Amino acid sequence: MVTYGHGASSILVLGGLFAVACGTLAPIGSDPSHAAAQDPDASIPATATVPGAYIPGSTTPEAKYPGHGFIVHEWGTNTIVVGSDGSVQRGLHHEEEDLPAFVYDRIKAGGVTGSVEVKMETPVLYFYSDAALDAEVQVSFPAGVMTQWYPSARGFTPMLADIAGSVVDPVMDPKFSPKLDACIQRFSDGKAIENGQLDWGTVHIGARTDRLTAPDAPLAQYTWSHARAVDANPLRVQKPGAAVDHEEERFLFYRGLGNFALPARITSGGPGSYEGSGVSILDRDGANPLGSTFVLDVGATSAKFAVHPEGLAASHGALIESLSGATSMPLDAYADALAAAMTAELDKTGLYHDEAVGMVSTWRRQWFRTPGLRVLYFAPQAWTDTQIPLAITPKPDRITRVMVIRTEVITTELEWVDVAAVRGINAGDATATAHFDGLGRFAEPRLRRARQLVGDAGPSAAATLLAKISGANTTLGTGE
Repeated sequence: MVTYGHGASSILVLGGLFAVACGTLAPIGSDPSHAAAQDPDASIPATATVPGAYIPGSTTPEAKYPGHGFIVHEWGTNTIVVGSDGSVQRGLHHEEEDLPAFVYDRIKAGGVTGSVEVKMETPVLYFYSDAALDAEVQVSFPAGVMTQWYPSARGFTPMLADIAGSVVDPVMDPKFSPKLDACIQRFSDGKAIENGQLDWGTVHIGARTDRLTAPDAPLAQYTWSHARAVDANPLRVQKPGAAVDHEEERFLFYRGLGNFALPARITSGGPGSYEGSGVSILDRDGANPLGSTFVLDVGATSAKFAVHPEGLAASHGALIESLSGATSMPLDAYADALAAAMTAELDKTGLYHDEAVGMVSTWRRQWFRTPGLRVLYFAPQAWTDTQIPLAITPKPDRITRVMVIRTEVITTELEWVDVAAVRGINAGDATATAHFDGLGRFAEPRLRRARQLVGDAGPSAAATLLAKISGANTTLGTGE
């Protein structure tokens, strides 16, 4: 992040992206040819369903790039937290994994908010071609905002604002209060977390034999490099405003925060289940059924899981999984077995095998070893195309997009524990605060849910703690 003087004001450069002076609501010092990419009202067309895309059960997917054609693959995950009744809990802006310093981050630049329910984590786009070519790549997020990305993008919206020399995020920063008339008109609805767009501009897709020169991201420190262990073509993106400076990577990366309906409703318990385990899953879209579905129950030293390779199609859109038939295993053995099962199911989606391995390796610790009850399911590609439309020119011969939805379930048992802690905090028991301190990134949604159950809607000690947690960029917690 570099700030350059520009007369009486300053221009914030985030990888070549310019913040705006909110009074003018226009890019400062930007290339007029990029106006459409930086205009919040400009639309990015969604990529239509590509004929020939792999459909589960229709044919045998390829294990690797066949050596011909222009093919794009994507994998990613969305994370939500639900109460035992299926209610989605807010407050998922906290990070679970550190990103390398070279990643562009609007949260660190302009503030955070606790008003989001869904965290879109680490979608990565891989490009395959038998010859080098250039492609225009854009992704939009109608119900959210892009928060991190790499390499540098030509433009993004909503834009940050430079007000009196201070960088603020009119959308994501809960402390932002518009003063100028133009700002009030633009942000009159408070915190409209929507209409996110990210435009990488021209992405050079190198030849298959080209050598990749990417910034260092040690695997011992960052899970980032797991995604590089894939035989995709190297990518190069020119940094805006620089004559020769460019960035290289094996993939295009982005993250986001938003509020939108998920493909399934998940509640804790149900007939045949027992306290602390068991979920009911309801598919909300009968036309596009969920893909492979995993239910995990992870303890401190052991865990168990169940997998439904057929998704919810065979159960007519509703599934109750009590885990009564699952075998509890030591954590290491369980994680190995689950990784093998997950990789096998990802192989069936049309991802290449090294992509499936890269995805599982990236999320193995968080998905498999974080204590709690969770559901992982493969979202229909039609849902992904609607929630995060992708535009690529020239049009690829095939696009495969695999999004895994991670749902953390607050069981009734956990809700009792959290409620007792909230009551203790409000009664002046300082030790009760330690309970939420140990929950890491999930402290905020867990505390929000407990306050709902207690009916703690006004000023209180628990409300003060929530404000403190919401404003912190919590990363790792005990057991994660």
